[in-house]
Amino acid sequence: MAPKFNSQKKYFSSMLNDRSAFTISYIGQILFGYTGGWTAPMFSKLQDPEQFPHPPNDLQANWLVAITFLGSFVGAVILSRLSNVLGRKPCLVIGGVSITLSYLGKALIKNIAALLTFRFILGVGIATVFSVNLVYIGEIASTEIRGKLLGSFIIFNSMGFLLVYVVGGFASYEAVNYFAMALGLVYLCGLFFAPESPIYHLIKGREEEARVALMALKRKEDAEKISEMKAQIEKNKNTLEWRTLFMVKCNRKALIITTLLFVFQQTSGIGVMRTYTTTIFEIADSAITPHIATIIIGVVQVLSGFITPLFVESCGRKLLLLLSTGLASLSLMILAIYFYLYDNGVHFVADIKWLPLVMCIIYFICFTSGFGVIPGTLVGEMFEMDVRNSGTAIVFSFSWLSSVVSVTTFGYIITNAGIFVAFCIFSIVCALAFVFTIFFVPETKGKSLLDVQKMLNK
Repeated sequence: MAPKFNSQKKYFSSMLNDRSAFTISYIGQILFGYTGGWTAPMFSKLQDPEQFPHPPNDLQANWLVAITFLGSFVGAVILSRLSNVLGRKPCLVIGGVSITLSYLGKALIKNIAALLTFRFILGVGIATVFSVNLVYIGEIASTEIRGKLLGSFIIFNSMGFLLVYVVGGFASYEAVNYFAMALGLVYLCGLFFAPESPIYHLIKGREEEARVALMALKRKEDAEKISEMKAQIEKNKNTLEWRTLFMVKCNRKALIITTLLFVFQQTSGIGVMRTYTTTIFEIADSAITPHIATIIIGVVQVLSGFITPLFVESCGRKLLLLLSTGLASLSLMILAIYFYLYDNGVHFVADIKWLPLVMCIIYFICFTSGFGVIPGTLVGEMFEMDVRNSGTAIVFSFSWLSSVVSVTTFGYIITNAGIFVAFCIFSIVCALAFVFTIFFVPETKGKSLLDVQKMLNK
């Protein structure tokens, strides 16, 4: 019976090896977005004793956001690091199980201690799925479509945010969590048939399996270069992985560039804007109902996410990054000025209450079309194969820690200095990212993974 089962599994795997494998990964990205945006529509439900018997206070509500990022830090450090040991696919399964069980627990156990615990576990799960997915897609995609596929991450992340904004706006607390649990089950079922990364097979010395995987993924030319890929791995085989990461020039440059880009990204206000969307519109006294404005933002994120896949190979990574950081900085500064005028009672502000929504729309278009996706694309392209997971783990550890700092200090800043100060800081961070991109970020458009690493070694 075993041979028959294995042949059936190989048959179904071959059916899913190409575009369907990417689709399965994108379901994981939808779960990432759903989890990231969960708090925006749920804060009001958590204050309703009929839906949540023990409403959290302000400090606890703030930690519902921060603790998810702390869990993500743990996930980035531990589980993504294990993908060279267990494989990319098993780590994705572990992440999917963590997400699915956490949403089930949130629906069933309604007290703040349990909620904080499950939010932490969720953080571990989404960090694992997000970081391993970047490596996985980068390794199974061909050079011609790799940029588009990695660029498409932001579309599906944004779909997750929109999904939770809509479901959270109309469904109960329990239904919002059960919906995510069901999506997690679909993701896990799809992963059963997904192929393992050919690069992981090479790392483990399984050259023939790597060749078969590349052929199944319609990467015949890469299958013919498998000896070159193997040689790169063998070159560093007798060197400690962490030493290779820090001592080899291309890996060191990749680590510095991608880490700083993600620190800039996470301190540019995106975590605050996504998790406190409804609250920000309430503070701004927006002309449109805060919940409707939040859904509009979700739609904008999804639609603007199509910009990167369409232009990333023609315009290049660097140009998109420059345009998005520059315009994002400008929109945030205008938003900061609005809040300053509003807080000081300037009379004509009553006539421009539409401005916060417009500036938020511009910010999210800018972020989603470049700043939100290009750093992740570079992570999937710049590291050598045998240290890609270690590099990813470090990059995302700093990313999640930056998120913790951003969301935990936001409440303190608006209480003690004013919300306009927070948005001034976010604008300055985007401006710094713009300058950094000009001088230090290389263009990887049209280059194979090996070509990118050769370029960084110069």
